[in-house]
Amino acid sequence: MAEPTVRVSDELLARLQPVSNATILGLLLKRGYDKVYMEGVRSLAPGRRLVGRAVTLQYLPSRPDLAARVATGAHGEGFNETPRWEALEAMGPGDVFVGDAMGLGNVSTGGDVVFSRVLTRGAAGVVTDGAVRDGHKVIRYGYPVFAGGSTPTVGEPNILPFQVNEPIACGGVLVWPGDVILGDDEGVVVLPSQFAGELIDEAIHHDEVEQALLEYTQREKVSPKLFYPFNEDTERIYQEWKGRQ
Repeated sequence: MAEPTVRVSDELLARLQPVSNATILGLLLKRGYDKVYMEGVRSLAPGRRLVGRAVTLQYLPSRPDLAARVATGAHGEGFNETPRWEALEAMGPGDVFVGDAMGLGNVSTGGDVVFSRVLTRGAAGVVTDGAVRDGHKVIRYGYPVFAGGSTPTVGEPNILPFQVNEPIACGGVLVWPGDVILGDDEGVVVLPSQFAGELIDEAIHHDEVEQALLEYTQREKVSPKLFYPFNEDTERIYQEWKGRQ
């Protein structure tokens, strides 16, 4: 089983809650990480912010020999779809179920019964590039749900869960167990866990500067282009704004 490079604390997750995904994307791009935004994964419950540590589950295409292993337990003692339940049982507060369904946005990775366990485990939410069965029921649990779609069909004729907490590809992005998953109405960003502590102060500062500029340019009716890239005037406006907070 792969171990995350860094376990991100609950306190750090809380500090990341108000930081915009766009800011994290920009800071990661400066460090050469430009493939961190999941393609084809959207919020099924708009307005819900998701920040949490990834617990990963890899699905594989169904095939008779794999299905036989599932049915007989030949894959491992008591296999019988235990990878999916193992992933769910590994979760706790601050954790996110991340399912790699190979981008099959119309194929279910689980439904309301399966994902009710996310709620009872007190976990942060669900992300998958596959579909969620009966998504309208799952979102009633109240946590954020990001998926390739919602479907009434079961997934097992097409995919089967295979392994837990190994590196996966979800939405075309590498997700290492323990990476920070950031979801909002614009989609999902993966923050490598080793950068979370390094980026947080810079990210908060960046968002504060932009808020100060937004308020100033609206009040004074001047163009924001005067302050980009950030310059001495930008810093002056920010310091004045900070002094009023």
